[in-house]
Amino acid sequence: MLPRFSVNKPYTILVAVIVVLILGAVSVINMSTDLLPSMNLPYAIVATIYPGASPEEVELAVSRPIEQSMLSLSNIRNVNSISSENISIVILEFFGDTNMDTAMIEIRESLDMIKAYMPDSVNSPMILRINPDMLPISVLSVAVEGQSLADSSAFIQNTIIPEFERIDGVASVSASGLLESTINVILNDEKIQETTDEIQQTIMSAVFFMPGLLKGFDFEGLEDFAITPELIAGMIQGQNLNVPAGYLSDQGTNYLVRTGDRIKSIKELEQLPIFSIPIGNIPPVVLSDIADISITDNSETSYNKVNGKDSIVLTIQKQAEHSTSDVAAEVRQRAEEIMKKHEGVTIVPLMDQGKYVDIVLDSIVSNLISGGVLAILVLLLFLRDIKPTIAVGLSIPISLVTAFVLMYFSNVSLNIISMGGLALGVGMLVDNSIVVIENIFRMRSEGKSAKEAAIQGANQVAGAIASSTLTTIAVFLPIVFTKGLTRQVFSDMGLTITFSLLASLLVALTLVPVIAANTLKNTKKTHRTLDKPKGLYNKVLNFALNKKWAVISFVLILFVLSLLGSLRVGTEFFPAADTGQLMVQVSLTPGTSFENAVATADKIGELISKIDEVETVGAQMGGGSIIGLSFGSLGGNNSDSLSYYVLLKDERSKSTHEIAQIIREKTADIDAEITVTDTSMDISTFAGGEIAVTISGRDLDTLQALAMDFAEKLRSVEGTVDVSDGIGKRAAELKINVDKAKGIGHGITVAQVFLKVNQLLSPPKATTTLTVGNRDYDIVVTDQKSLQSLTIDELRKTTLPSMIGGEISIEEISEISESEGFSSIYRENLQRYVTVTAGVADGYNIGLVGREVEALINDFDMPEGYRIAIGGEQELITDAFDDLTLMLVLGVILIYLVMVAQFQSLLSPFIVMFTIPLAFTGGFLALLFTNNPLSIVAFLGLIILTGIVVNNGIVFVDYVNQLRESGMEKRKAIIEAGNTRLRPILMTAITTIFGLSTMSIGLGMGAEMIQPLAITTIGGLIYATALTLVFIPVLYDLFHRDKADVKQEKQATLS
Repeated sequence: MLPRFSVNKPYTILVAVIVVLILGAVSVINMSTDLLPSMNLPYAIVATIYPGASPEEVELAVSRPIEQSMLSLSNIRNVNSISSENISIVILEFFGDTNMDTAMIEIRESLDMIKAYMPDSVNSPMILRINPDMLPISVLSVAVEGQSLADSSAFIQNTIIPEFERIDGVASVSASGLLESTINVILNDEKIQETTDEIQQTIMSAVFFMPGLLKGFDFEGLEDFAITPELIAGMIQGQNLNVPAGYLSDQGTNYLVRTGDRIKSIKELEQLPIFSIPIGNIPPVVLSDIADISITDNSETSYNKVNGKDSIVLTIQKQAEHSTSDVAAEVRQRAEEIMKKHEGVTIVPLMDQGKYVDIVLDSIVSNLISGGVLAILVLLLFLRDIKPTIAVGLSIPISLVTAFVLMYFSNVSLNIISMGGLALGVGMLVDNSIVVIENIFRMRSEGKSAKEAAIQGANQVAGAIASSTLTTIAVFLPIVFTKGLTRQVFSDMGLTITFSLLASLLVALTLVPVIAANTLKNTKKTHRTLDKPKGLYNKVLNFALNKKWAVISFVLILFVLSLLGSLRVGTEFFPAADTGQLMVQVSLTPGTSFENAVATADKIGELISKIDEVETVGAQMGGGSIIGLSFGSLGGNNSDSLSYYVLLKDERSKSTHEIAQIIREKTADIDAEITVTDTSMDISTFAGGEIAVTISGRDLDTLQALAMDFAEKLRSVEGTVDVSDGIGKRAAELKINVDKAKGIGHGITVAQVFLKVNQLLSPPKATTTLTVGNRDYDIVVTDQKSLQSLTIDELRKTTLPSMIGGEISIEEISEISESEGFSSIYRENLQRYVTVTAGVADGYNIGLVGREVEALINDFDMPEGYRIAIGGEQELITDAFDDLTLMLVLGVILIYLVMVAQFQSLLSPFIVMFTIPLAFTGGFLALLFTNNPLSIVAFLGLIILTGIVVNNGIVFVDYVNQLRESGMEKRKAIIEAGNTRLRPILMTAITTIFGLSTMSIGLGMGAEMIQPLAITTIGGLIYATALTLVFIPVLYDLFHRDKADVKQEKQATLS
């Protein structure tokens, strides 16, 4: 029906093509571009601040109650927690198909129920939903020449950051390295004494000369009056107000009544009245009479450098619904505009995911175009006629444009997976058109008119190519039964291939007949290029039919060998890509002083900068990371951790992974834990490490000993790098064990001792804020004693009031001892654990190394009540492979059912199904010969192969059946079908192979991520196509044996 309508209405088809091209152009312009598909990751985080609490206190008072509450949530899979100084982080993992919007509501409701049972000083929990959009798309270094750090900080905060925040699609811009200024109000004992003496002297004079004025004056209250930081802080806060008090209506006018006037300058702060004495002419006491007021900043405790120079670092995150590429491009453009507009401003990118996305997608598009051109050239070689070649070749761009339109309306972005699907399908897009043009060509050569040949030729094969298309796309239908990352990542590929193949089917039944009706001549083409191959093929086919069991044995042996070979190549989650960007994380000994941390930071930065291939090194101090997300300082000393962004030169002789290894070697002597990773937006970022071995149990000391022992053994496993025992160096602790009996004898409890010590050790808090010009200053009130560092001996001698009179020191009622404590306590599903982590060295893969680690785990002796298990990226691989295996099995079943409906037979489809193990053999051998591990991308290539290779078997078996139904003898029919279908089988296979050839080479940055898919597909197609022409005829002959066949074989043997 479609061919007849198309041939009769050619201009309608022309209009339809033009409309599709216009819609396609508009769709491509408006589609977002990202490295990976948008994902709804089943993770959430509950972060809770508990000021002044140790890891053990945080675990007991915060983490444990939250864990117990979260385990009752719907669809919860795992509950992990990290209890550190001052903060609890609870990581929630749900099952892959969970509605995270509903889950977030449940989390909030559960937290509201337990909040009342937590200590009063615990802050309200914060809930964060985890997704890849939380990772920064851009990290920039900003420096302003000719300005002090204070001026630069103010300029960047008030001018540059708002410029970036105004970009459409930017979610947040955070800065590190900004100078933070504070107004310190330090109570001066000498000034207080002088002021007190003056007041007392004035009062005494008044008593002597004017005794009546002091009638009723409270002298005892004056003696008890003490000037404390808390008192002065309260007065400053009370005097620095400008707040609305309500509305007043008078004579028809409504007035907003505001009370107070905020302090506008430091001079005004100095002259702020604190108190006055209503005696004679005693002037009010102002703040400067009793305190020293000065401005200080954090320049001595902040570390941010780029290439060895002080700098301020901006981290930019995008909104979830916006394109990484588009937003990053806007950021780059805005940076250029800022540098042109403001002289002396230099902005250097430290990390740019958008640029990387553009390069990766450009390389895939380039491979797609190259593959399409090669496929058309192959067509020209076979058809030997430019007109039918054009007719068939047009199916590629028109099918792709149609796919773009459908992708746009299906909300599929342009990413490495969807574009990889198009690149994979580009060679298959001509298959349907080849079949149609071949049949039209045959009918035209038999003498039919151009119009009649076009209509009948397309109609005759319409059912066959529709079935063939369905078998190819059927392998993607089972993706609806998968879950989690597998479904979210590969749905895009399934949709793009489905869209493009359905579009190619439509083109083959509409546009190709129209072009053929107007261009094909009534001549019979001969193809001498296949004469010699046909002669050789006949000999091989006859030999195979005579030696059936030898052929079957050969195929089985190769299949087994390929399976064994696949075990040798190992596995990985996603292929590694050469990003040109590295991240170096450094963990120093807990409690490291700022000065020592700076010395270490400078040394590491210098070592990295000296590597020839390194262009930019950005370093910053402080911060922590959980499953790839920065949480700033997770409590404790901010100088315990360092982060480096390393940007490599575009033109370099070494890969990113080789340079990572060089950095490891150069920093091996540094007394710190150093981890080097690339900054790609790989999903495995959220796995928590390539190799992660968890050891769980109750006692922390036992866990530490087991972790250290296992980490030492893990270092001996070949292929591991950056091995960490998960404990690090323990932080120094001072324990005050109060003797409760002694304490209560003086009316002192443990809580009172805590409050006293906490008061001495807690840093003073900001009282209020003073705005001067365009700068905001926190005002902190303290006394001179608080500025001095408290020693252990002074802490011992700190006294508390005793109920029996006098004061008693802490050491008299307590035992004070030094020890070491854990900087963080980790728990999973209410069980404490530590995680031993390791990276995989360049030249190795997670599968092979993971196998050695699992063997190490099996041989590792564990005490009773403790267990050990492998996780990290290996766990992701296992889950993904389980989903893909289910998808493969269901896909194979669907393919068989489609063929049963097509053949109306159970046996013929069964024979065709034997092409699938042939494809697997070729795919596994291709991975083995190219030394590529079996990744989920390569696995997907195997799944796609199952839908492709059966088409050749369908073509062969269907034609054999037709010949036998017409009365031809079986063996003759097999040989005739092989000769007749040799050309279309080779054409469809070779066009697909050449369409993938450039992608299989891995040209261009990031092409490595999709390369294994092309390698497995090409390897499977080459092997399966060659064997389909031999092995399927053998199986057909074997399964269709009857008495006449047996008698004929005996006669042939005797003769």
